[in-house]
Amino acid sequence: MKILGKLILGIVVLGSLIVGGAVVVPSLTKNRHSELAMAVDNVNPLVKTETVYASTTAKPVSSFIGGAGEKEYRYQLVTYTAKGDARTLAFESQWRLKPHCYLAITTKGQNVESWERVATQKVPASVRENLVMS
Repeated sequence: MKILGKLILGIVVLGSLIVGGAVVVPSLTKNRHSELAMAVDNVNPLVKTETVYASTTAKPVSSFIGGAGEKEYRYQLVTYTAKGDARTLAFESQWRLKPHCYLAITTKGQNVESWERVATQKVPASVRENLVMS
């Protein structure tokens, strides 16, 4: 009976650590631009996919030659959810972003899954107030 009790206690403790870690980790990876933060958010089942919005006023942070010999650009943008929550995201693109445009970015935490240019009307009004378009 003592072994069964210890086994159940061990399972409860391990389960608590896993669930607790899944809840706490997203707050630790927010606004982090490392590959590790992106990978952790990508596999965490509690991090939901969402759309955030950004304006393309920033120039690339850097550019480099990718693995297949193509030129790539690294961007770091302040984004906003439809509720107005801000977050900084970093991502790479094979194209220079056209300035003075809005982007709708699909993310799972810090992991940018896709992005596309959108018309001003498709950006929520509360988000447009936060985004600077100069």
